Amino acid sequence: MAKIQNISEIHPTLGFTEFDILEKYRKSFHASELGSLHSVFPFESIAKEIGLSQSRLGRRNSFSPSSKIALMVLKAYTGFSDRLLVEHLNGNIHYQLFC
Repeated sequence: MAKIQNISEIHPTLGFTEFDILEKYRKSFHASELGSLHSVFPFESIAKEIGLSQSRLGRRNSFSPSSKIALMVLKAYTGFSDRLLVEHLNGNIHYQLFC
């Protein structure tokens, strides 16, 4: 099983704002079609409505309850298999920002 890598965790921290690459990715995400789709869904409300909660037992979850809903929407939007979606999550920061 492929492991999901969170790009924001491996992003180097630099003391200069002109090097804030993650912020540039966030801006480009909000301007993209995927960012527009993300703004339409109330992921937090959906997670609460269906009763998803952050479990404190067992392994640490890679995704919050609202991120799990976003992941299901992203899977339906892309039509990818589970394995292909994980590959794209590891390589596409816009997919990570969506979730």
